[in-house]
Amino acid sequence: MLKKGYAAYAKNEKEKIIEEFVPVIKTLALKVAKGINDESLLDDLISAGVLGLLEAMEKYKPEKGIKLKTYAYLRIRGAMIDELRSRDFFPRSIRAKAKKIEKAIRELEGKLGRLPYEEEVAVFLEMDKEEYLDLLKDFANLSVVSIDELTDLTEEDREKIVRYLLDEGENPERIAEIRELEKVIAEEFEKLPEKQRLVLSLYYKDDLNMKEIASLLGVTEARICQIHTQAILNLRSLLKKRLKG
Repeated sequence: MLKKGYAAYAKNEKEKIIEEFVPVIKTLALKVAKGINDESLLDDLISAGVLGLLEAMEKYKPEKGIKLKTYAYLRIRGAMIDELRSRDFFPRSIRAKAKKIEKAIRELEGKLGRLPYEEEVAVFLEMDKEEYLDLLKDFANLSVVSIDELTDLTEEDREKIVRYLLDEGENPERIAEIRELEKVIAEEFEKLPEKQRLVLSLYYKDDLNMKEIASLLGVTEARICQIHTQAILNLRSLLKKRLKG
């Protein structure tokens, strides 16, 4: 366990810590790169993740009471998202389509008093169901309640969000606000349909991949991807409705 910053540790200790995190970095890189057709991306994401880990080791302060794994994961993921953004893998057209669907979900949820079914969203958007499900494939890399998601919803700088979450010297009032935001996210998550909650939990909490989840639930991997994407769009819509009105 680290007791000081990265620079205070011998080379073999640093290498041991990096070695322990390599599987985490590779798994996260595979998730982030899924659905993007670029052969060099995975290696670049892994490299970015290692740099994020080194940064975490440098700044880690165990006296804050935050686990190294939690701290490093945020830094690693942030570094990978920065790599994606530098390569423009989040085109405006995709963002615009996602916002259009989220708006449809919010309007239907207001009318129905519940989250709409996929068929209902498709009808609202004047599409057939298969066309709508195909559209969901464009959103394979939408992330669920990540630091970047909180940044979008709260309009705060991402580094500030990291500091709030990790309690890096920000004032107690702002930290309390983020803790309240975490509570809101948990409450909105519970509003998702059972199967969507299950898929998100298996993917993000239990760290299963789409193929493993598909096998477990007895459906195709493509269907799991669709459920995953719909769950994320639903959750984003619920959060935006609650946080922004």
